[in-house]
Amino acid sequence: MGLNIRDWGMIAEHSDDERKALRGWYFFDWANQAYALTCMTVVVPALMANLYNQATGGGSEWAGLNVTGDSFYAIILAISMAIVALTAPALGVIADRVPLKKKMLYWYTVVGIIFTALMGIAPFLGNQGYMFLALTFVIATVGFSGGNTIYYAFMPYMAKKEHMDKVSSWGYAYGFIGGSILLLFHLGVILASPLETNVNLAIVFVSSSLWWWGFGALMFKWTPEPDIPSPAEFAGESQFAKTLSATKMAYVQVWTT
Repeated sequence: MGLNIRDWGMIAEHSDDERKALRGWYFFDWANQAYALTCMTVVVPALMANLYNQATGGGSEWAGLNVTGDSFYAIILAISMAIVALTAPALGVIADRVPLKKKMLYWYTVVGIIFTALMGIAPFLGNQGYMFLALTFVIATVGFSGGNTIYYAFMPYMAKKEHMDKVSSWGYAYGFIGGSILLLFHLGVILASPLETNVNLAIVFVSSSLWWWGFGALMFKWTPEPDIPSPAEFAGESQFAKTLSATKMAYVQVWTT
């Protein structure tokens, strides 16, 4: 692997600009895995269940079913994934057919970052905390997952087809390393910090947002918008009209398959 991180995952035949673009793409995975590993995997499931159980006395009945903290989290996660599933077809087609990848990725990232930071308020809200956490978690997860759909649409432009396996593997490696480094820091904060638990949790969420933005910004700085030839069916349309046409096309394709 080597000690110089600038050389990790690089393609020998690439120009300096192409290497920089690829490096920026890698670092976006390094950045947003802070949310995947710390928030989605470790902190939010336990925190949401705990806040829900505190507010409801260990559970409450929904339509005759006993809903505990763990099952409440599962419901909220399912809602966020359903929203992602409904929007993913349109995102995929738009990303493939209209040169708006960076703009779309930017706004999904901004939404994810803002609502990740806002999750840090939930522990301070008492019995209302679980509802606030659920709302912010759904929006942050849509930002994260929707952004990932667009992020992966960049990959075919990062290298030639014969290098795709290498690029994909290194993207995963960057994400795992970056997310793991921050997760270890967060575990140290939660387990060893002398501050109150609520303050430690706020630190975890805010630092996840800062990590996500700080390293994610490298992609917006270094990785250019891929040059996509405008398809014939969009000829003469404005950018907005192209986006609407691509969205309609996506859902027609989903509906007919």
